[in-house]
Amino acid sequence: MRLVRERLRTHTGKELTYIYRPGPVAASFVLPVTQEGTALLIRQYRHPTGKFLLEVPAGKVDAGETPEEAARRELLEEVGAVAKALLPLPSFHPQPSFTAVVFHPFLALEAKVVAEPRLEDGELLEPVELSLSELYALLEEGSIQDASTALTLFYARPHLEGLGLLG
Repeated sequence: MRLVRERLRTHTGKELTYIYRPGPVAASFVLPVTQEGTALLIRQYRHPTGKFLLEVPAGKVDAGETPEEAARRELLEEVGAVAKALLPLPSFHPQPSFTAVVFHPFLALEAKVVAEPRLEDGELLEPVELSLSELYALLEEGSIQDASTALTLFYARPHLEGLGLLG
């Protein structure tokens, strides 16, 4: 990971050193929803937290790849699923004080498991399937600790309600 160290003068005239990760870096996040109204998620170990976190499948957008292509690839790699349609949700900057990375969330409709997950070296995760009502109950009680997953769920909620998949 490349970091930039810049010496800046603020609007008040004070000088400071600003350290950040420059862009462009992008990642895609995908909330896969089955025809039966369940969500295909992962429980992934995150070393900095020392915890397994419940997350939506996600990963870096590779060179020459669109965010949607990355979302479809990550869906297949992490849960072994494909989806009939991907709806883009609003993109966001997860840590704009430290990085220029942009996250592209998607809602994947009619997702279906078609293969075993193909994990990258170092990934420690397991697929998890929950009903949408269970998933949103976890969100509301504060049990979804991954912020990008929580925001993806927030952005997906009106679409799921509009489709009659979430009451």
